[in-house]
Amino acid sequence: MDYITGEHRLVSWLNRLFGLPVEESPVEKMIDKLPHDGEVEKVYQARWVWYHTILAAEIFFTNILLIAILIVVSVK
Repeated sequence: MDYITGEHRLVSWLNRLFGLPVEESPVEKMIDKLPHDGEVEKVYQARWVWYHTILAAEIFFTNILLIAILIVVSVK
């Protein structure tokens, strides 16, 4: 990804040097598309909640598995 960005910067610099029109970078286009009314914050919060819920479930099942292993090892 950095290579593409660097290549875009080189082309942009050459276009400016020769007076050609400069196209906006993909990152700048994406930033312009983002809503600026707090919607991004709501999406971030929703994703944060889902991520941590899934993480908690994984930890729960890992603990169950570890307890099962402990029981099996202690019985033998």
